[in-house]
Amino acid sequence: MPTLEEGGGKALLEKAAGQGHAYAMRALGSFYRERQEHVQALKWYTTGAEAGLPRAMFSLGCSFEAGEGMAAPDYPAAVSWYRRAAEAGNGMAANNLAACMLSAAASRSANGRR
Repeated sequence: MPTLEEGGGKALLEKAAGQGHAYAMRALGSFYRERQEHVQALKWYTTGAEAGLPRAMFSLGCSFEAGEGMAAPDYPAAVSWYRRAAEAGNGMAANNLAACMLSAAASRSANGRR
């Protein structure tokens, strides 16, 4: 079975993303994330999220929470994107939002902050 690149699918996704198709933007983000090219993944997830696609917002939150393509996890950004995705109806984002907020609260508590 040909890969996304070998079959020409990547070029088609890039063309569609360039024409403003948010699903193609998110698909490119996932393509790059699988290849461990996190800077490119963040670029495409961000573009899809800013275009209003809840699944791209969720994926962006996951990348920020994991610290992919950056020096360390960015929990405030993860919470922000999870919240936006959850408000747009993404159930997985609602779950991750709650877990991320509980983790942040536990971390603050362990460090003597409220």
